[in-house]
Amino acid sequence: MSYRRALLTRWSVRDRLAVLVVAVTAAFLVGTVLVLLAVSGQATAMAAEHGADAAVVLTNDVPADAPADAAVFPLTEARVAGERHTVVGVPAANPLGLDPPDGVAGPLAGGPLTLAGPDATLTRASAERAVDDPFPDGWLVTDAATARDLGADRALVVRGADSAVPPRGAPLVGALAFFLAGTAGVLETLGVVCAGVAVLVGVVAFSVTRMTVRERRSTLVALRATGASARRIRLLVAARAGLLTLAGAVLGYALGVIAPNAAATAAVRLGLPVGLPITVDARAAALVGALLLALVCVGALAGALAARPVVRGAPLDDDTDAASDARGWPGGPALLPARAVVPTTATLTVFVAFVLVVAALGGVLGSLGATGGAGGVVTEPGAVHPVDSHVPVAYADELRRSGVAASPEILLFLAHDGRAFPARGVDFDAYRAVSDADLVAGRAPAASDEAVVGADLARTLGVAPGDSLALGGSTVSAVATVDIVGIYDAPGAADDHLLVSLPLARHLEGVPDGAANVVRYGGARAANGTIAVLGASAPERVARGEPVTLRVRLRNVGDAAATRTISASFDGARETRTVALDAGERRVVSVDLAATAAGTHTARIAGATRRVRVVAPGTLTLAPLPERGPPNASLGVTVGTVAGERVDGARVAVGPRPNGTSATNVTGADGETRVRLPATPGRYELRVVAGERSATRTVRVVDGAARAPGVRLTVPDRVSVFGAPRATLRVTNPWRTPLERAALVEGPGVERTTTVALDPGAERTVTAALARRPPGSYDVTARVGNATARARYRVTGDARLANALAASGRDAGGVGTGGILARAFGNLGLVLATLLGLGVLMTVGSVVATFADAVQARRRDLGVHRALGAAPRWVVRTVLADAARIALPATVAGVVLAWLALRALSWAGLLTAFGVRVAPSVPLWTVVPVAAGTFALALVGAGAVAVRDARRDPSQLFGGDR
Repeated sequence: MSYRRALLTRWSVRDRLAVLVVAVTAAFLVGTVLVLLAVSGQATAMAAEHGADAAVVLTNDVPADAPADAAVFPLTEARVAGERHTVVGVPAANPLGLDPPDGVAGPLAGGPLTLAGPDATLTRASAERAVDDPFPDGWLVTDAATARDLGADRALVVRGADSAVPPRGAPLVGALAFFLAGTAGVLETLGVVCAGVAVLVGVVAFSVTRMTVRERRSTLVALRATGASARRIRLLVAARAGLLTLAGAVLGYALGVIAPNAAATAAVRLGLPVGLPITVDARAAALVGALLLALVCVGALAGALAARPVVRGAPLDDDTDAASDARGWPGGPALLPARAVVPTTATLTVFVAFVLVVAALGGVLGSLGATGGAGGVVTEPGAVHPVDSHVPVAYADELRRSGVAASPEILLFLAHDGRAFPARGVDFDAYRAVSDADLVAGRAPAASDEAVVGADLARTLGVAPGDSLALGGSTVSAVATVDIVGIYDAPGAADDHLLVSLPLARHLEGVPDGAANVVRYGGARAANGTIAVLGASAPERVARGEPVTLRVRLRNVGDAAATRTISASFDGARETRTVALDAGERRVVSVDLAATAAGTHTARIAGATRRVRVVAPGTLTLAPLPERGPPNASLGVTVGTVAGERVDGARVAVGPRPNGTSATNVTGADGETRVRLPATPGRYELRVVAGERSATRTVRVVDGAARAPGVRLTVPDRVSVFGAPRATLRVTNPWRTPLERAALVEGPGVERTTTVALDPGAERTVTAALARRPPGSYDVTARVGNATARARYRVTGDARLANALAASGRDAGGVGTGGILARAFGNLGLVLATLLGLGVLMTVGSVVATFADAVQARRRDLGVHRALGAAPRWVVRTVLADAARIALPATVAGVVLAWLALRALSWAGLLTAFGVRVAPSVPLWTVVPVAAGTFALALVGAGAVAVRDARRDPSQLFGGDR
């Protein structure tokens, strides 16, 4: 075997262990790459439908000529009837495909509008707003010439986007750009992690190779003395280190692919949700290959440096480092070389930096779109993520009435000039009440087009109070501008947000009026349980002797099962029920109480009151009838009772006729009959008599009147602010001819239109869910053809739910507060914990290699002590004592250097993930655990080497292949 082959391929046990250490290091790197690429790829896929083909830039002047691929929308301010409005001019040709309005379109309806601008006062006709224009509802939209004449001093320049992440301006739909730009930031952060890993690989390769060089020094010196050049020796040693690193990199690749998937599989078997697909595609393979090649190069370079003691100077020169015998500093190591503190510090610095970056990066990925904070959050039940949630802002009003700070918020994902950043729609005073945000410059926003920016994001975007930004929509196509009026400081990712007004956020996200994605509330606690009353109902009228059914809708807003006692009473009758609900469960509880006395009585259930009218069982009721009809038309009448029975033999009359008589018919067993309307137009009374019971209606006879259906609209008399009322429209066809009409139900948050086709005598019911609204009175209107029905209901405040929410004890996070990535991918923390475990292993391996080199440098001294009678226990104790003396300053230096390096990189913007600066912080309560863990790793590494060498025969410590 030639000396070249022997030097390259003859590996000792120590070399194989070094391969394993490099493999663990490479596995960590591969696993990190795959996890972060999977996170980024999944996030991009989630937002793929929210890309934009145009971008908008806000300019401080109005360009006379638009660029070839863009359009200029002049902007100005104008007053209409004393109120300030933003006016935007639409050019004739533009990428948005908008037609300039013939006049002024916007929230001001009516006749001509007089606009007082900076340069001129103009009068223009009022035009209808285009349905698909992307401008805020409060803006006035006109043609470009009018906006210029008014005195436009700035403009929106809109151009087609060649990239999903426009390098300049804001995309009209920003979600996809947000995640793509965020991916780039994650990969930049990954580059910093890789640099640290390369340091560890270099430490391992250098330490192992230097031990090999030290052991084979005589052979290498002989080779040089017999003609081998220093360059050849250096190349051979570097190649040996490169082969060791290559073997470790190949093994590490396999481990890095297997470990995260194995963790995910184990989690699934344990019942933990993990939905992150970790695969090696072409992009991942190219990136991983490049990184592993870089590691091999680092290993080879470290080997070349380790060969310096035998290639510098003359071949037979003694290059023993006598200075290494010194302790180096007072209280330093007594046996081990003091120089070991340098690689130990490098290794521990990398480990601490790795822990801080992984913790910060995991926090960013896990909290992206989260709504955490002290207290809890209200979201829409069943929403996959708070972005999908729509809850009434009234929730916050009720919480505040109960003394709990609350903030309605809308989540936005935006991009500007190629940078991703998160934003929120908030009421800033309410936001400050539930967070630690503190205004440090400027003032709080006072208008819907004003915003404040977090201190970190202000540095990222390069903005300050007095600047203006053009914004695109988040998941809908939209355009808006905001004036930055203040800078705030807040902990964590909150410092990287742009806070805009709720109305503007609704425009950018498409959230309905009166709603928000979430309502965050403070950490107050109330005495009530966590089962809240969402609403109560009772019939408006019942027959005497029939049960009165009282219903209450309950929800357990807590994180654990709870019970609540429900009390119900009516006209002296009482009943209680104890209800047990699991966490998050909803249930409707019904209580039947007897109605024994006629009259109007108060029903009470769970603290809510309703008025119920008790009538005789035989009280007559009539099916819905139209208000008018044509002369001589045949009108069908259905007679029943409040008990739900049809009335047989009831006499139905319409009159009196001009001769003083009435047309009278009698109902059959089905309670139905027909009467003919008078031939003479006028107002007539339709009277129904059954024994001593009677009922009346008024009907108008009108020449040429169309046959309209009978309609009856019912809504609850009162609902809780947390309830969603339902309108019920009952439509009947009392005529002999079929009817087909459009039925429209209009009310808070609903405008439902449906076609109703009815055969003669048929009936149909149409329902519509109304939106939640703050306390107050609201009108609902139904139109079926030319028939109209109206109803009014009242929304009442209910502090019980506010108290229950405050008592639920939800900590930071609360309902639905997990980040959008964490919620979409399942238990992301488990996969990150796996990577953290690999990081611990690679650090231990690097420390072992460092101390193995240090112990080997003193192997002859150890051999002398062992030969003179020193026990193995003395060797272990001595090495551990020196390791502690080395590890203590290395740990302190590692924590300080890691923190300083990462803070500097973060300040330079090199550590950014999805628009959030990864700013590693080391709170005082975490310094001790991190430092103790790092110190323990160093002792474990040194202890492993000490135990191994203490067991060796003293003769083996004087030389030989180890």
